[in-house]
Amino acid sequence: MALLMVAATVYGVAQLLVLSSPARSVRVSTALLAIAVGVYGCGVAAALLELAYTRSVAEATGEPLTKVVESASYTVDPVIEELVKLAPLLLIAWNVRIRRQWGLTDYVVLGAGLGAGFGLLEAVTRYGLDAGRAISHPAGGWLVPDSLRAPYIPGPEQVFSAWFPAPQGTLELGDLSPAAGTSPHLVYTALAALGVGVLLRVRGWMRALGILPLVATSALHMLTNYAAAHPTDRDAASRVDTFEGMLWAVPLVCLAVAMAADLRQVWRAKPVVPGVLLHAERAGRSGLGALAGYAAWCVPWSTLIALRFARLRRSLLYGVAGGAPYAGAEALHRSVAWTAAQIDASDREHAWRAVDLRAVVRAGRGMRDRRRKWVVLISFGLMIPALALLLVGSFPATAEVQRYFGSGNGPYILVGFGIAGLLLTGWQLMRLLVAWRATLGFPHGEVLAIIRLRIWAALGGCVTAALLVLRLGDGVAPDGPVIRNLHLLDALNNFLAYLGFALMLLALLALFPPGGGLALATTGVTAGVITTEAAVHAAALGTLGVVLMAAAADGSGGDTAADNPRGSTDPAKSDAVGAAREQKVAKLTDGTVPSGAPGKPGLKVTKPGAGTTDVDVIGGDGSYIAVGGPAKARNLAKFGEKCHILKYAAEQNGVRAQVYLEQGTPESALNLARKILGNENVHVFVR
Repeated sequence: MALLMVAATVYGVAQLLVLSSPARSVRVSTALLAIAVGVYGCGVAAALLELAYTRSVAEATGEPLTKVVESASYTVDPVIEELVKLAPLLLIAWNVRIRRQWGLTDYVVLGAGLGAGFGLLEAVTRYGLDAGRAISHPAGGWLVPDSLRAPYIPGPEQVFSAWFPAPQGTLELGDLSPAAGTSPHLVYTALAALGVGVLLRVRGWMRALGILPLVATSALHMLTNYAAAHPTDRDAASRVDTFEGMLWAVPLVCLAVAMAADLRQVWRAKPVVPGVLLHAERAGRSGLGALAGYAAWCVPWSTLIALRFARLRRSLLYGVAGGAPYAGAEALHRSVAWTAAQIDASDREHAWRAVDLRAVVRAGRGMRDRRRKWVVLISFGLMIPALALLLVGSFPATAEVQRYFGSGNGPYILVGFGIAGLLLTGWQLMRLLVAWRATLGFPHGEVLAIIRLRIWAALGGCVTAALLVLRLGDGVAPDGPVIRNLHLLDALNNFLAYLGFALMLLALLALFPPGGGLALATTGVTAGVITTEAAVHAAALGTLGVVLMAAAADGSGGDTAADNPRGSTDPAKSDAVGAAREQKVAKLTDGTVPSGAPGKPGLKVTKPGAGTTDVDVIGGDGSYIAVGGPAKARNLAKFGEKCHILKYAAEQNGVRAQVYLEQGTPESALNLARKILGNENVHVFVR
């Protein structure tokens, strides 16, 4: 059943992701990460705050704890929960780059993810261990026979036929046509997040309108909880039923409002930002038409490139529409303009002749982090007991798995794996904090947001596991309840220690080391081995950035894809590009061009048995320097051979061997040169 709870949560967010595609700038993985933050960040924080409030009030007033919890459920707790669910969004958007590069649509989608994750935590902690007593419904789904209004876990038929399905609901006795209800937490937080977006993005008196959604969500949440705590109040129940019948439409209205505002901003910003329009757009085609035409050249690779470029460009345009320039905007602008030029150069059929799955795999080798594989394998190994308990064993037919982990040595297995998971999560948290400090000035806001969201998830997992370990130290049995009478709609009333460790282990899913471009961008910035623009390319496009540059080179006929978008193969133009590069590098190094004619073959050097290569520039310190651009990645074997020859010749003459490659050169070529010559001898320059 827990598997269907997760499916309902992800499906509700996925619906918003699809609908928001024309205006969204955040990627799918970021929205899914927001779900994990809703579970481990918001859920843990709300639980601790509600625990502190109810205990302190009970102690100060002398009232029974159960009465305090009941009254808090419809007075203070809804406000706490709504504010806590928004806290990650507010703290992340404190960074000016993130705040300026997100549109209202992004706030709505991420808010929905945070709320959906919070609702998932309530559902799993309440019914995640009830597989043994659940009853299958003839129409689909499962009932937990607690009362005449029995808790109901929707099946696949109900989940995938509903708007924003809730992971659990209730079913009246005798109802033969069950349906999945709408997730209230997804709706509340999507609406409140729209208000946050208005507060942060809108200027003037209209900014005050952002307060209204925040107040409305808390009031609706309080009313819903009041009706649940007072079942005899028919008036409150009637109002709640009326509102719940319209609940599914609220996220759609929020999204429509946000997208209308965002698309208007994009439309107004495009003409005033130079270099971001594609050639087809400048020729009169709409942005959608130009990108759709490019996306069709080589599905799915050109399609993914078009989508990623569209999101990256929206980030830039949202920032431009927000007012005065901000730090990092120029670097992001250069990255968008460079990507647009690459797309123009590859916007023809023959540019994609050599692009297939094998070519994409080869392109990704330069971005591969060997350590990532081991961290992922270790994480999956630690998650095996948790996956068995909450996914495999969560159905009535496989309830024996849950019974095993709930008795005998089963809880101790989960505790042992959980403690190991705590150590791994703590290590991941320290790495994330290092990345956070190293990328404070990074120009692409989404990279900054991803790091912060992962920190929230890691911190929530660590806090959960640490508190569970402390409770075990106080004498609580692994199969005993950790906290009694805590709110979150009493979901944590029977929160067993081993269930907590299982949930903490699943937090590792949100902490897998990022692959491809994001990993290269963050580690490259930390180590100072790649330029800011190259890091933005890597983060935004990933492996497909290398594919794009290779296609652009094929489409333009040589090493000058970014400079020659119309595909000219004029030798004079190629010589001019080479001359410009050599002159730039000579200026950067206080050197000279040994050929005496920039762009022409330079000083010939030889390695016996290997061949010859050109020294394009002799640096001011006597260094032998080779100069090039994106086409170096088209034949890596040949490029590597030239680097070895250059290194040999430089060593024979007691000088350094260096390579200067123009911005936009694929990371595969840069990494190969670094491997042969060393990081300090490989440079990226802007012509």
